[in-house]
Amino acid sequence: MKLYGHPYSNAARRVQMFCEECKIPYTYQMVDLMKGEQYAPEYLALNPNGKVPVIEDDDFVLWESNTIMRYLADKHKAESWYPRDAKSRSQVDQWLDWSQTRLGPEAGKIMFNTHFAGENGNKQAIEDGKKWLQKILPVMNALLSKQTYLCGEAITLADLAAVTNVAYLEMCRYELDEFPAVCNWYSSMKQRPSFVATVPK
Repeated sequence: MKLYGHPYSNAARRVQMFCEECKIPYTYQMVDLMKGEQYAPEYLALNPNGKVPVIEDDDFVLWESNTIMRYLADKHKAESWYPRDAKSRSQVDQWLDWSQTRLGPEAGKIMFNTHFAGENGNKQAIEDGKKWLQKILPVMNALLSKQTYLCGEAITLADLAAVTNVAYLEMCRYELDEFPAVCNWYSSMKQRPSFVATVPK
């Protein structure tokens, strides 16, 4: 299997982390987003959205990070990561969607305008993102104050989706101290070999 990604793509990183966690063999093909390689005709033939990640699994092509993780979990029977029980699976889906629609956009907004745009960054966008995080992170903190992971006492795909977004916040020096349960969860997640192996170089 070939995984197309970029070291600073949190979406590609979560797929790579899952592959590392489950020992799924893959080759990593870097797509240089800074050079616009995601818009090359041959890449757009794989993903017309011009985004990473993409996987090529034999002759099967798939994009969207959470969809890729679900597919790989099903294919490799990683049921602890993505349970087959309808209620348990729905909980994982709930937090995957939450990361995609709530946490991810704000973390990405702050990351882009601080880490990549530099002096040209949109300061208002950064402040707006921080304000939204003050509404979003308490939800996560309240849950993690009662349990070890987002869906209970076992790590799931939901944690991988969330941790790569929180990693963006750390890169931007966003203070998480007022959310101690999130801090404890993140500290634990950072110790996992899959996290260490995928830290952007």
